[in-house]
Amino acid sequence: MRAIKRIKPVGRALNRGMKTLLFSIFIICLAGPAAAQEIETPVDVHIPIFLKILSFDRNLKKRVGNGDEIVLAIVFQEKFRKSLNVKNKAEKFLAQLTGNKIADIPLRTVPLALDDLAGLKTALLKEKVVVMYITPLRAVDITDLVIICRSFHITSLTGVPGYCKAGVAVSVGSKGGIPAIIINRDAAETEGADFSSQLLKLATIIHTMKGIEK
Repeated sequence: MRAIKRIKPVGRALNRGMKTLLFSIFIICLAGPAAAQEIETPVDVHIPIFLKILSFDRNLKKRVGNGDEIVLAIVFQEKFRKSLNVKNKAEKFLAQLTGNKIADIPLRTVPLALDDLAGLKTALLKEKVVVMYITPLRAVDITDLVIICRSFHITSLTGVPGYCKAGVAVSVGSKGGIPAIIINRDAAETEGADFSSQLLKLATIIHTMKGIEK
């Protein structure tokens, strides 16, 4: 019998420490097999893990600065069905959460269609984006997005593990059917994140320099 997954609202639960993160990963593992193709875990599995991972960024409040919210941009391609579907699922999941906060800071989500890099840069600055969630993309050089995130000090997240080798900071893959956190430490630090040692012990750490794996 397939187990029913129960994802608790994001908010105060994010501050309950590493035990909460571990417990959440255990629960969502009961949800079933990972999604096929580029992403290795379903959207409703890796999104809540990402939100908890962000709570372990010791620089998060500093990076928000005088802003009163954390803005998470979902970058997607309207004409690529796979990308659009992932964006829709992520947006729907996040909209259903109540008390949407990370480290006591309100979280706002904004979808940004990737039409051209110049337009994306303008939108990121206008919305004061702090976190970028990258959907599966087609015919796009991920390094271009990596450069933008590092320049604007935006934490990059993706459900596509392969993008981490190209310089994206954080992903959630699958190992033996269990969600596995992947952190590109060079990328995370360059973007301005400072993840706690507790989180790093749970993750597979990779290192890249300028998007090239060492």
